[in-house]
Amino acid sequence: MLTVLAGGTGSVKLIRGLLGATHEDLTIISNVGDNFWLHGLYICPDVDIVTYALASMLDRERGWGVEGDKFNTLSQIEKLGGETWFKLGDRDLATHILRTQLMKQGRKLSEVTREICNRLGVKQRVIPATDDSVETWINTPRGKVHLQEYWVKRKAQDEVLGVTYVGAESAKASPEVTDAIMSANAILLCPANPVTSIGPILAVKQIRLAISDTNAERIAVSPIIGKAPISGPAAKMMSGLGIEVSPIGVARLYSGLVDIFVADKSDDGLGEALRRINVKPVFTDIMMPTAARELELARFVLRQLNLIGQVGGH
Repeated sequence: MLTVLAGGTGSVKLIRGLLGATHEDLTIISNVGDNFWLHGLYICPDVDIVTYALASMLDRERGWGVEGDKFNTLSQIEKLGGETWFKLGDRDLATHILRTQLMKQGRKLSEVTREICNRLGVKQRVIPATDDSVETWINTPRGKVHLQEYWVKRKAQDEVLGVTYVGAESAKASPEVTDAIMSANAILLCPANPVTSIGPILAVKQIRLAISDTNAERIAVSPIIGKAPISGPAAKMMSGLGIEVSPIGVARLYSGLVDIFVADKSDDGLGEALRRINVKPVFTDIMMPTAARELELARFVLRQLNLIGQVGGH
């Protein structure tokens, strides 16, 4: 079994590739740090991106939402004077409405996620990192704001002075999450913002300890090439926290949690520096602009783990 830590669009690209190589033996532990309430609904962007991708519903061009969705409800909200900075499609809204309804009935987020996945025909396991509230807040010169407001509403314009995972100190991992880690053949940290996509997952103490203690092979794919992220505000986040914006900086963040570190072939001069962080560096083309490249990188990762041929791989 392969257990994947995921958050954001880069994660989804690699997960799609893994589907072609691992079929159904895949468990995704999803970031919850970007979850938030809007219009009275509980929205879980990273959980939904993964779910929609596995259900073959994801809008590939946008990287979020439902393919072919319309925004009639959002247009009406705008006419009525409501906030529309966070784009919610009509079919996407159905997910948030059902989730909120079930959670208000006392259901846990992990239970609701499992039910939504079942109803959409998703065979893989998608598990929120925790059923407890963990939110990523960004400290800026204008004050502290939720990640969604910083990234989507304000378009990452403000300087990052700090990042806080509110609720992480008391959050507990569900038994499903720890079991998925401890029983896995391998653990994969997807190419995603290490501060706001993977960071909130690792901020849950039980998850970090489980990854540290597992006997599974652990591998991470860099979201940074050279001194720039493949996408998103990772550079601004890392710089604001005093973290080197490079594969080295990412590897240091994952120190003690990763055995193999996959970096881009253009960064092959970093091999010795990565080895000093006690990871085995391997290099390949990590860009995934097409479905073929998603599959190729997934197969490369599985070969490093000796999993090709063992979990339905080709």
